[in-house]
Amino acid sequence: MPSSGNQTDQVIVLLHAFPLSHELWNQLEPIPGYRFITPDFPGFGNEPLAASGLTLEQAAQHLERQLLTRNVNKPFVLAGISMGGYLAFEYYRQFPNRVDQLILISTRPGTDKPEGGQNRLNMADKVEKEGVSYLPEAMIPGLLGKTTLAEKPEVKRQLIEWINHTSPNAVALAQRAMANRRDQTDLLGQIKAETLIIAGQEDNLIAPTEAIAMAKLIPKCELKLLDQVGHLVPMESPKLFQKTIENFLLS
Repeated sequence: MPSSGNQTDQVIVLLHAFPLSHELWNQLEPIPGYRFITPDFPGFGNEPLAASGLTLEQAAQHLERQLLTRNVNKPFVLAGISMGGYLAFEYYRQFPNRVDQLILISTRPGTDKPEGGQNRLNMADKVEKEGVSYLPEAMIPGLLGKTTLAEKPEVKRQLIEWINHTSPNAVALAQRAMANRRDQTDLLGQIKAETLIIAGQEDNLIAPTEAIAMAKLIPKCELKLLDQVGHLVPMESPKLFQKTIENFLLS
């Protein structure tokens, strides 16, 4: 887990993608003046599974309790990738004064199309019956860009390992929560925090055009579209990701 600085540094809270954990941020290097906190979504990584029926609204409240337990009392930088972005939107909706700056990676404010939502519910049912062994083959073409798949086999190997260690119950819980998430598009114009949006040009799950459209609706927003990167930006190109967030935070 990345760690940086001391208790007086500004906090960066990093929310991971589905179906991964805080390990997604392992390659981040310390940033002077900042301290990383990398919570896990309920059931993933080190976090106990929540009761069935968990909503993203409840997950945001759970995150706030986690942060208060870690003595995060001042406004902080909130970063979320994919599912972590969905949670970041909901957290900001409930606790806008807690967020000093916002970083949204490979995510979108809107909900799924009907077939997409049904696919999430189908996956939830399937993993509860069959486990997660089929997930890598089903998900990796969407999670990694074509350049990564062609040139970085070690990234694919690591991703397979991580997915295979994920709890089926956590996968089901998260998919049902995401399938029932609210549309946050109306929130975008109300975001007062300085915002950075990062998207990979090779993202097969969320098209870069969605990032462009989102950036136009957030008042104080910077957009970075990264070449030769897919959905899992910090894993596929950690040095480029590091440079991108440092330029935003330290400028």
